[in-house]
Amino acid sequence: MIAFIYNSQRQLLADNNERLMFALTHVNVFDGHTTLLDQAIIIVQDTITSIVSMKDAKLPAKTFNANGLLATAGFIDIQLNGCGGVLFNTDIRKETLDVMNATNLKSGTTQYLPTLITSQAESMKQAIDMVADINEPSKEGVLGLHLEGPFINKAKKGAHQEHLIRELDEITAYYLADNADKISVITLAPENTSQHVIDILTQAGITVSLGHTNSTYEELAEKYGITMATHLYNAMTPLGSREPGAVGYIFDKKPHAGIIVDGIHSSYASVRIAHQLMGEKLFMVTDAVNPAGTDLTEYDMAGTTAYVTDGKCHYADGTIAGAAITMIEGVRNLIDQVGLTRDEALRMASLYPAKALKLDHEYGQLKAGYKANITLLTDDNQVQHVIQMGKQHDFTAR
Repeated sequence: MIAFIYNSQRQLLADNNERLMFALTHVNVFDGHTTLLDQAIIIVQDTITSIVSMKDAKLPAKTFNANGLLATAGFIDIQLNGCGGVLFNTDIRKETLDVMNATNLKSGTTQYLPTLITSQAESMKQAIDMVADINEPSKEGVLGLHLEGPFINKAKKGAHQEHLIRELDEITAYYLADNADKISVITLAPENTSQHVIDILTQAGITVSLGHTNSTYEELAEKYGITMATHLYNAMTPLGSREPGAVGYIFDKKPHAGIIVDGIHSSYASVRIAHQLMGEKLFMVTDAVNPAGTDLTEYDMAGTTAYVTDGKCHYADGTIAGAAITMIEGVRNLIDQVGLTRDEALRMASLYPAKALKLDHEYGQLKAGYKANITLLTDDNQVQHVIQMGKQHDFTAR
């Protein structure tokens, strides 16, 4: 009797899995390392269960013929302030994230960190509480918050509002640590932050990233637990002959580092140099704001009017105020302007950010057991279809 019940339950489970199974067929798969031709990707719910040659595949009832498109791991944007006409700072609601996610999918991005720049304490709490109220954030692409400030250096504030910048105290650090399940990354200026406070964050599992910093090389070398750098080259001390600065520290010690590949924040030659020095520690971010994925020429940047001129997001005084680039545009720039191979450009948008977040066991590659986040590209790197956590979305190539 027990054996009968066990076998019946096992059969029900198998039948249920078969009902939920889905296959991408006739797809060329870039798994993060090599490209496999004419494959089938078998998906059950939100997970890839196998990748097999079409000639060996036992296909489920539900299939989608990719007709030779390239499947790559969905892109991961670690620094996204807004897109699709919305900005997280000015509208901290679930509906804002819905717009950001929908815009992301069109450009092949399946995971991201909603990024809150320097703001009042109440806005930070509101963002944390809002993410806490989402039933399964990962199903909608959210891998946690990126708090870019307010614990930065006023001398390197960039587009951040100076009057809101403050140092990170112990009480606030413990509050953030208590909410580490909602926060993935915090960008701060190490020279203004005690080691004790940094330890509180890192011991809770939050990634601490150096950014908007006026640190010397020695000041950075005195701190430990900082495993990431925010928008390399921008809002940090440059590499000099006598003072290596933050850029020199990054090139020397090689924490993971994000870089914006729009040709505005950094020249393409500077991106190429950084890649030669950093290798897989360098990943791409957009640092995008409202205009990304739209035709906006004017927008509200956290309370200040900003403009888009020839692709550059800026305030009236010329200060750069975010970016208008998408991840797929960045991938194309890495290939066409920086000179990277297609494989390496795709890794900079998927595998390398996953490694930076210590999530490369589930994200950033296409392998059995990994989450089913897949971007399907044409030969000229246009996004046609995206699968996010097992759910398919179709787009006109763009």
